[in-house]
Amino acid sequence: MSSLIPGYEYDIFISYRQKDNKYDGWVTEFEGNLRKELEAAFKEDISVYFDINPHDGLLETHDVDASLKVKLKCLIFIPVISRTYCDPKSFAWEHEFKAFMEMASNDRFGLKIKVPNGNVASRVLPVRIYDLDIEDIRLCESLLEGPIRGVDFIYKESGINRPLTPEDNETRNLENTKYRNQINKTGNAIKEIISGLKSEPAYLPGDKTLLHDPAMKEGSPNKKDVKVSKKTFDHKTVRRSLVFIITAFIIITILSFLIFINRQPSGKRIAILFSTDITSDTSFRYVGDIYAETIHSKIKAIKRITVKPRINMLQYRESEKPLANIRQELSADYLLYGNIERDNNDIKLWFTLISEKHDKELWSKEYQWDRNMISNNSTEIVHKVADYLKSGLSSEELNTIESDPSANAEATLNYTIANAISYNAWSSYAMGNRLLESVSFSSAISSYDKAIENDSLFAEAYAKRAIARSWGYYTGQLDSTHIEKCGADINKALEINKELPDAQIAMGFYYYYCEKNSLKNALYHFRIASEKSPGDYQPLFYMAMVYRKMGEWAKSQNLIRKVLVLDPQEALYLTNIGTSYTYLHNYDSALIFYQKAIDIMPAWPDSYNNMIVVLLLRSGNTREARSILDKALTNTKDNFSEIKIQLLIYEKKFAEALKETEISPFSEFRYKGDKYLFIAMINRYLNKQLEAGINFDSALVSYEKDLQTDSINPLLHSLAGIAYAGKGLREKALQEADKTRDLFKDNIGNEGLELINLAYIFTMTGEYDKAISTIEYLLKTPSLFSVKMLQLDHAWKPLMELQAFQKLIVKYS
Repeated sequence: MSSLIPGYEYDIFISYRQKDNKYDGWVTEFEGNLRKELEAAFKEDISVYFDINPHDGLLETHDVDASLKVKLKCLIFIPVISRTYCDPKSFAWEHEFKAFMEMASNDRFGLKIKVPNGNVASRVLPVRIYDLDIEDIRLCESLLEGPIRGVDFIYKESGINRPLTPEDNETRNLENTKYRNQINKTGNAIKEIISGLKSEPAYLPGDKTLLHDPAMKEGSPNKKDVKVSKKTFDHKTVRRSLVFIITAFIIITILSFLIFINRQPSGKRIAILFSTDITSDTSFRYVGDIYAETIHSKIKAIKRITVKPRINMLQYRESEKPLANIRQELSADYLLYGNIERDNNDIKLWFTLISEKHDKELWSKEYQWDRNMISNNSTEIVHKVADYLKSGLSSEELNTIESDPSANAEATLNYTIANAISYNAWSSYAMGNRLLESVSFSSAISSYDKAIENDSLFAEAYAKRAIARSWGYYTGQLDSTHIEKCGADINKALEINKELPDAQIAMGFYYYYCEKNSLKNALYHFRIASEKSPGDYQPLFYMAMVYRKMGEWAKSQNLIRKVLVLDPQEALYLTNIGTSYTYLHNYDSALIFYQKAIDIMPAWPDSYNNMIVVLLLRSGNTREARSILDKALTNTKDNFSEIKIQLLIYEKKFAEALKETEISPFSEFRYKGDKYLFIAMINRYLNKQLEAGINFDSALVSYEKDLQTDSINPLLHSLAGIAYAGKGLREKALQEADKTRDLFKDNIGNEGLELINLAYIFTMTGEYDKAISTIEYLLKTPSLFSVKMLQLDHAWKPLMELQAFQKLIVKYS
């Protein structure tokens, strides 16, 4: 059976390793079920090449080129991605996968085609049947030149990673997928790709005959036999014909060119970076931020240019690295570098546009500082960037670039200043104040106040001021009086412009951060924002985080997949996505996103910290963890004291752990009491009961002081419970455990350290049944816990000999 499109041998080629079919015939069953799905999806018969016979002919002993030239000439290539498939030495990888990539890239359709919904899809449709190691994923992504976007047939429980089968229960599968649904997804993806291919204007190589016109095919019964009469060819007819042909040719040429340029990969990723030598002068501290904010917002309007998030630039604010290195580390094709210098009483701004090609300087210009010229100068700079990046601007893009948020220049300036301060304040908090000096939300609100004084109908300023208020309240910088003001700002923004997406985002944050038990309301408004801005992944990400907090993991992960399609580049987002996979015990995927976050922001410590934790959860291998720790210590300014201490404890090097804890400053710990608690626990392991008691007491005093100002914090109550248990005050320890559990009911989607601490309390107080019950709950539900971590931690020693504990280890290993 030939392909639906002439010139191709098969519609689909399924590539796999025989090793993946030997155990239970999974690939054979998949191929059979896929054929049934395709029969229901297509009116026509779909031809599928599937090498069911291991001696079919595509073997190392045969003429590979002759065999593959025919069989690989297909529309869609489906590699069954497994641990064994990702092997450059294997036949399937080298002579099927790589060969198809090369052949498809050079045939008349190309590797990527436009599908009916307007998106671009690859003719390679991966079917992944195992979570892969990082090295395998990188290998696949390097060949695909992008992420593995296909359909996953993976079944996961704690300690289980295998291909999904028709008999599997989706409720027990941490991937929340059902075999039948995944088959349907595969069939739908194939139909979409083939529909896209059939709508392409397909020409035979070297032939100008349209294949879609059956009347023009050689030997067709519908072929038109045209006879020419001389008298029909007068001079006027010839001239009219020539004019028509030439005009048609010009139109087709122009359209073809437009289609061509729109199908090219943009290769236009730009980063915007500012440095200054006048940081000590507070009058000009935000000059670079103002320009960065203005230019960033204008360049974002150009669809064919991808601008790197400003948060990624924070690590380079005071960097002395060469600009070429910074551009490379940011994976940017271009770098727009701004430098601000004082020349006597004048402030000068230098802008330079640098290209990846030999790090060539494409353009540069000097500007005098003039607060009234920020918008005009920024517009000129963006036009220069668009010109040099050869990005033609649509009328809509031109309008966005050349217009300002407000007709009042002073309002626009203050609004821009406020946005920069608010963004930096949130980034400072989110990054643990490590990459940026502490910035105040109060300062941002003051600038929004000025913008609104200048333009009382400035809807965007009201919405952004509301967001700043909710962020400030959540971070503890602003008091509760701002909750009511936040609501008033949102109402005013919607009164002025009811269609404003930022007003819906502001409402989402209001319910998420300011109102207790209002997560469903937050979800509702983030969803509206997403509908109003379909190309923006931020509302989708916010919705995913809300669902996660609600404990609705399947819905959260579904939204995260949609976010990933839009290719987020913020390290903060990628780390959060990695955290979701960590909770779901999908450690391989978590490692991928932590690594991506590290690649984007190598100076940010949190991604390294998370990666170390995942390596311990996955394999319990402290050597692997130390390898990442060494890189983290080299690339960041963090000491990673808690990680160092924990690794020493896991390695049973208690004396070294005690020394490391004692020399570490209190600032290295989340709470002051944590240092005392570490010292107490280590002394307990060393059987130094007196020293342990003294430090349990110090930890308790510290935690009780913290609880006076944060009485509904479940983590603090759980830590106080451990300190009480260490002091031998069993009843008080169990009371703190009850308080922790009660407070935790409102936070079911983030069952992290609190529940682990409950298990510690139960173990230390002799409540072994409760300890084992809590541990099992952590192992079978989303959590930051695993069997490997259980085996590492000396704290669980009292449980080790219990039969119920041993059964637990076997069950979840």
